[in-house]
Amino acid sequence: MSQHTIEIVKISPCIIPDNKPYNRTAPREAHLQPDDYQEKFDYKTLSFDTFYSEGKVILSGPPLYGLEKFIENGKILLDDQDHTQNIKTIHFDRTQSNHITQIETQPHELTWEYEDISIHTQVNNHFLNEFKGKKVLFTLSKNNKFEWIYDWILFYKKYHHIDTVLFYDNNSNNYSLDELKIYLEEKELDIDIYLVPWNFKYGPQGGIYSGKGKTPWDSDFCQYGMFEHAKHRFLKYSAGVINADIDELVITPNGSSIFELLADHKGLLYPGYWIQSIPLGDNKETRFFNYAYRSKDDKHSDNKWCINPSKLDDQTQWKVHSIRKTNLKSLKGVYYAHFKAINYNWKTQRVDNVSYNESKHYIDHNVYTQLNNLFPHESPKIALSSQTISTGLFEKIKAIFKA
Repeated sequence: MSQHTIEIVKISPCIIPDNKPYNRTAPREAHLQPDDYQEKFDYKTLSFDTFYSEGKVILSGPPLYGLEKFIENGKILLDDQDHTQNIKTIHFDRTQSNHITQIETQPHELTWEYEDISIHTQVNNHFLNEFKGKKVLFTLSKNNKFEWIYDWILFYKKYHHIDTVLFYDNNSNNYSLDELKIYLEEKELDIDIYLVPWNFKYGPQGGIYSGKGKTPWDSDFCQYGMFEHAKHRFLKYSAGVINADIDELVITPNGSSIFELLADHKGLLYPGYWIQSIPLGDNKETRFFNYAYRSKDDKHSDNKWCINPSKLDDQTQWKVHSIRKTNLKSLKGVYYAHFKAINYNWKTQRVDNVSYNESKHYIDHNVYTQLNNLFPHESPKIALSSQTISTGLFEKIKAIFKA
């Protein structure tokens, strides 16, 4: 039996009761709000979690946006002792963090009072020691299939030598975290896995995904709050952290571990390339090993990162596609394969299989080879002909024509 930890982590949010007339002010003008904006917007969450870490109690949450009076005129008690005067608020893009300082030992309970509202929540402890020096795979996920999650972890364990997974689950309704925990225990992956129930509204989309043209990204608080929470409760002393969605596999030259390439850098930044929904085998299920085609028509998708948190300042914000005001290193040949089929169409319709077109589709050799080695019995066997040119060669050809 594996001696590794698979644990569901407790969080303690502070949320304004629905029957109280206090709401966050939406930052987006009404004419730019899609029809489902109000349904998806988080009006009530004051903080996502309450935890003790290194002499302070941290409440990380969305920007207050009109709820500032809960701090300015409210009262915060720790085990019935008033600590309102010791609150320091740190503002970031689409999130903020409230630090209650000068706390020598971990309190048991926090009480947040404002007018006729009294919110009671447990003060949790940090996991900094459990994650210190670890090589971590880190994500926010919703309703991804168990076999996708398993394949994803297996890939990063084999090729990048991760020893820990930090998995935030955002309101999955196809299964419970208890069911996922049991599944992963049965797989005996021999790594530590921490499952965090992050059951908050993700927030309305921006940009082209809003359905209102190019609207601002200003209301999707959930993932930005997750990054700040993860930094202080889990990851600030980790040796390295890979930020990757379940449909993203990091590819490196010669199959090197991304952590070897990270070395003494603060972090690495790399593009993504779409893997088309063209099955390699007609009778194979929707799994990573059944896809490897790219398209000559595709542009790369947004950058992702791998960082060494100990080399970054606490006040440096981690974002979805960048690290704020930090120049991360780009290395030739490092990218992530972004699988269109490993998805349930939460943002755009991309899962349905497309037809192979010899004039524009080609096999990504790196992706196919690594998945074939990882899943030798399941991966369809194909002949890598001259038509399936290598990724590196295709990029060189494009560069020549651009020049």
